Amino acid sequence: MNIINNAFDKIAKKTGYGRLARRERRVLWGGIIFICGFLLFQGVISPYLDARAKLERSLQRTQNDLLEMQILQSQYGEIKRRQGEITRLIGRRDAGFSLFSFLEQQADKVRVKNRVTYMKPSRIDLDEGLQESAVEMKIERVTLRQLIDFLDKVESVDKVVLVKRLAVQKNNKDSNLLDVVATIVTFEKKIETTVGSA
Repeated sequence: MNIINNAFDKIAKKTGYGRLARRERRVLWGGIIFICGFLLFQGVISPYLDARAKLERSLQRTQNDLLEMQILQSQYGEIKRRQGEITRLIGRRDAGFSLFSFLEQQADKVRVKNRVTYMKPSRIDLDEGLQESAVEMKIERVTLRQLIDFLDKVESVDKVVLVKRLAVQKNNKDSNLLDVVATIVTFEKKIETTVGSA
C-alpha cells in the first residue's frame, strides 16, 4: 500500500496535481471518469449493443424465413392435394373426352352454336404429368340468358372444365345482345411422345 501511495505522490508532484485546489481536483477527476466512461461505452458497451441488435435482427429474419417456409409448405401440400383430386376426376372422365367437342355440344344445347365465330385450342404442359388444354372461343349476338345458360352448362366439376377468362361487351349493332370471348380450360394427362431413332 505504501508503494502505491509513494508512486501516487511522485506522479502528483510531477504533474502538479498536489498544487491543485480541491475544486480543480474534482473537475479533473470528473473529466477522467467521463473519459473512462466514454472509452468504456465506445469500446465495450456500444459494440455489445450493436452485436445484440444485429443478432436480434438476424433471429427475426430467420423466424420470418421459417414462417414463410411453413406457409409455402402448406400451400404446396394444398396444391398437391388438389392435383391428386384433379387426376382422380380425369381418370373417371370418358376416355375419349375432348374439350373442343364438349364445348360444341354445350353451345348446341343452349342454341348458340351458330353464334360461335371462332374456337382456338391450345395446350400448356404442366408439372407432374399434366397439361392444361384450353379453348378460346368467341360468341357474338347472344342474350344474357343464353350466356348464363352456356356458362352453366360448360363449367363442370366432374368433367374438370372451368372458365378461366371471360370478356363481355355489348354488340355494336344491337345493344340488347352481347359479344363474348371466353377462355375455357380443362386438364389432361400429358401424352408422352418418344422420338425414334432414324
